[in-house]
Amino acid sequence: MAMFRSYIKFILIFVIGVSFSCKKKKDDQWKIPTSVRFKMDINRTPCLGGNLVFTGGNLVLEYFTFDGKRDQGGDVYFTKNYEALNVPFDGNNTVSEWNFDIPQGSYNQIKISYRTYGKPGDKQIVVLGTYKNTVSNITYPVRFEIDANGVYNVIAKTSAGSTQIVLEKNVEAVATMRMDPVYWFEEVTTAMMDGADLTVIDGQQTILINKSTNPTFHSAIKGRVYHDVTEVIFN
Repeated sequence: MAMFRSYIKFILIFVIGVSFSCKKKKDDQWKIPTSVRFKMDINRTPCLGGNLVFTGGNLVLEYFTFDGKRDQGGDVYFTKNYEALNVPFDGNNTVSEWNFDIPQGSYNQIKISYRTYGKPGDKQIVVLGTYKNTVSNITYPVRFEIDANGVYNVIAKTSAGSTQIVLEKNVEAVATMRMDPVYWFEEVTTAMMDGADLTVIDGQQTILINKSTNPTFHSAIKGRVYHDVTEVIFN
C-alpha cells in the first residue's frame, strides 16, 4: 500500500510538473519578438485634374507610441520620445528610429499615436510637389508649410482593411504610415492654384503656401490637417 501511495504521489508530481512546464512554454511564446518596421509617406495620387502632384516632404516628430491589444499574452504598449526627429515622406525606405522588436501574437487592435514637435509658428509638416498651371501650361514646384503641432491617433489595418493583425516570429512586418495631402487640398480650386503668388526658392519660381504667403490657401488647408486622416497599413 505504501508503495502504491508513493507511486500515485510520483504520478501527481510528474503531471503537475509537466502541466507547469507546458504553461510556461505557452506563456513564453507570447514574449518572442518579431521585427516590425515603419515607413512614413503621403498620398501621391494626382489631384486637381492631374495637375497637382505631391512628391515628398517631411514632418518633425516629438514621440511615437505603439498600443497593441492582443488576443493572448497580454497587451503591448511603449512610447519612444525624440527631440525634433526629422521624418521624411519616403515610401521606399523605413525610418531607422521606427524599427522595433514587438512581441508576436494576434492583435485585434493596434493604435499608433505620434506628436509633431515644435512651438507655435514652427514648420512641423512640409509637403512638396508640383503644379501645372492650366492657363500658362508652366509647371511650378509647390511647397506647403504648416505649423501643425498636435497629436495624431491612428488605428492600424491590413492591406485588406482588417484591424486584426498577426505578428509572427521570423516574419518581418512592415507598416506604412501615410498622411493625406490630397484630402487636405480638397478645398483648394484650380483657379486658386493658377492665380497663386510665386516665390523664388533656390532660383525657381515656386508656389509657396504658409501663413504669410498665399495665406488663403493655408487657412483652407490647415483645418483639414487636423481631421487626422492618416492611415497605417501593415503588409
